[in-house]
Amino acid sequence: MSKKIDNITCIRCAKEKEKERNFYNTRSDLYKNLGKIPVCKQCIKLIINYDDMETIYSFLRQFDIKFSIEHWNSAKESKTDTFARYMTMANSFPQFEGCNWNDSVFDMSEVNSGVKTKSKLEKKSSEVSADETISDDLLSKWGENYTPEEIRAFERKYSMLKNNYQEKTAMHTEALLTYIRYRVKEELATSIGDSKSAKEWGTLAKDAATAAKINPSQLSKSDLSDGLDTFGQLVRSVEQAVDIIPILPRFKEQPQDKVDFTIWCYINYIRDLQSLPLATYEEVYAFYNERIKEFESGEDD
Repeated sequence: MSKKIDNITCIRCAKEKEKERNFYNTRSDLYKNLGKIPVCKQCIKLIINYDDMETIYSFLRQFDIKFSIEHWNSAKESKTDTFARYMTMANSFPQFEGCNWNDSVFDMSEVNSGVKTKSKLEKKSSEVSADETISDDLLSKWGENYTPEEIRAFERKYSMLKNNYQEKTAMHTEALLTYIRYRVKEELATSIGDSKSAKEWGTLAKDAATAAKINPSQLSKSDLSDGLDTFGQLVRSVEQAVDIIPILPRFKEQPQDKVDFTIWCYINYIRDLQSLPLATYEEVYAFYNERIKEFESGEDD
């Protein structure tokens, strides 16, 4: 009996492909269970640009892989694809063992001096005060390799989207978090004028949105109605609403049922006995509202 081929779905093109042939290995703790970068080799070629090193930095940073200028230069001298050769080094050379993006070296002078330089994106992020702290829950939720600025941006985006997205399983939640990471990265890159990186992050965000079923074109009639297909879903939606009191039923200016009509008739019967003019229902309605205001103001206490 032949052995079943293990496949992975690329988070960019959303295509299921053979795991060993189409995906790079990674030592990153972020993907230790998978053991692979979840973006296929074909998509990586579309993401990175050898003429713009910021695209290389952005990709390696996202997947928590150390950048070493020494090994990158060595990879460029190889007859094979530079990035492919570099990933082979990153997954086999002892210099990369136990390292992540925070151990990156960007200039040959750093190899001897030990003083690190920073990429453009890191310089922007480093403007955040060093003494800012993020709770352990947020670090567990988003990962430990992001700046406080990025994590706060992730949370703001999550707060905005969570009420409009059905997180039915852990996989739904993970899909939403992945989309948010990419989307915020795109926004941060745009804010510093890094259009190339913004474009790449935007592409990843778009693909992640498709995988998470967030794109408007994918939304069904049920999605657009907030999924209110059953009474239980309606109750949950109401319970999640804020300040629902103003939309609760109010007294109408016309009687709506037999009870309303009976009360109106009884009032006019008493007024007729007292030789008073008959009351209109608008007057009854106004009386109800006056009593409500008195009750809410506490005058009846």
